[in-house]
Order: sequence, then structure tokens, then C-alpha cells
Amino acid sequence: MRIRPGTTDDIDEISRVYEEAWKATYQGVAPEPFVKGMTAGAAAQIFRDSLQPGPVGEFKYFFYVAQSPSGRLVGFCDGGKERSHPENGVGELYAIYILPEFQKKGIGKMLFEAAVESLLLAGMRSMVVWVLSESHYRKFYEEMGGKLEPGVKTLQVGAHRIDLVAYRWPDLSHH
Repeated sequence: MRIRPGTTDDIDEISRVYEEAWKATYQGVAPEPFVKGMTAGAAAQIFRDSLQPGPVGEFKYFFYVAQSPSGRLVGFCDGGKERSHPENGVGELYAIYILPEFQKKGIGKMLFEAAVESLLLAGMRSMVVWVLSESHYRKFYEEMGGKLEPGVKTLQVGAHRIDLVAYRWPDLSHH
């Protein structure tokens, strides 16, 4: 499996991966409007917007893809500055999604390590990731050394509330 920086040429293929992995991840865990809310079109727009250049010399965003030996894209991670407080100099892992048939093969760990390396190279020494409180994937972040933060953040999706919890890595240099 090859982990490499994602490019605009990857957007269409990785957007389909995003949609499929999103639905597999949240089906039965989150309300249906949330599950159906991520489409390949919506994902493509997120990537297009995120890959727009920021101010010269300023770190804005990272995006890595997992590419199988056959060339197929099977997963990705992305992130950048913590979205709720970009001025604090803390990194945020926005997402890791891997197609279900490629999970539990070490790809998530490889993507996670690429994310940490990007943040360290950008001068960010700590990181946070937000995860659905009901997610089965919370254990992954615990295994990667994340410390559960107190409290929750609530998203309102139509008539439904979705609780998120944060995992933090206060010192990425020791990861």
C-alpha cells in the first residue's frame, strides 16, 4: 500500500471512496440524514475548497491518499489547523476514511502517521480529532495514543442531535 499526497487529480475517485466509507461508518450509528448527507458531489466540493491555496508560506491543509498496488484509491486522511481555533497553532485530523474491505490492514495507521508528520513539519506540536461518541472507531484513536477530552460537541442535523468527543495528542513529537 502506498501513502502519498493527494492532488486535485484524485478528487473524483477519492470522493467516491469518501461517500462509500462514510455510509459504511455511520450506518446504524448516526441518524439517516447524517448518513445520506455525504455524497461524492459534496465530498468533491469539500476537497476542491480545501485544496485552494492559502496565503503564501502559510500551512493550510494536508490530504493523503492510500493507493493499492493496482493503483486504486482505497482511503484518505486530511486535516490542517484546528478548525474551531486556528489561531492556537494546534493541528486537527479532520478525517480518516478507508473502504471497508481494506480496513484492519494497517492503512489507518499509515495515514495517521502521515498526518502527524505533516503537522510536525508545519510546526504544530499537538493535535485533536473529533469522533462521533457512538463510533466503533474510537478505539483506533485510543490505540494511536489519543487522550479522551472531557465534554462533548453537539451537531444538529435536522431534528437529530449528534454528539462528538475529542481525542487529543498534547505532544506529537513523542508519538
